[in-house]
Amino acid sequence: MVSTILVVDDNTYIVDGLVAILKKKGYNTVTAHSGDEALRRLEALLPDLILLDISMEPMNGWETLAKIRENFVSQRIPVIIFSARKRLEEEMKDKTLEVDAIIAKPINTRLLLDAIESLLEKYATGQKNQSNGREILIKLGFESHIHDS
Repeated sequence: MVSTILVVDDNTYIVDGLVAILKKKGYNTVTAHSGDEALRRLEALLPDLILLDISMEPMNGWETLAKIRENFVSQRIPVIIFSARKRLEEEMKDKTLEVDAIIAKPINTRLLLDAIESLLEKYATGQKNQSNGREILIKLGFESHIHDS
């Protein structure tokens, strides 16, 4: 079965680039260029995974993620957040929102695809952190290597 990924970013070039990469790897893609548009897309379909930019306006990625997690239907979808913000990890400590992976921009394609594959496999087999149903799986690109959390 082919997985569907919702790509959310207000930068059209980034969305187009990610869609091209994902389609080349055989994924179905759905796009949204704002948090509001992403939430409307989630009313019509449930993707297997969401790629979500944090730096968007008027609704930023944190606000969008909060609404995704509040919705009983979408709350279990794995989410990879990405941003060029240098302080993203510090911001995450202040949030109670659950994410599955974070990736720094500019995005390393190989690391992104590895994270997507790992998450899709993990959620397909039902492996999750037992304490809260999710976990932050990996932090990519903030340093020159992958760290496990």
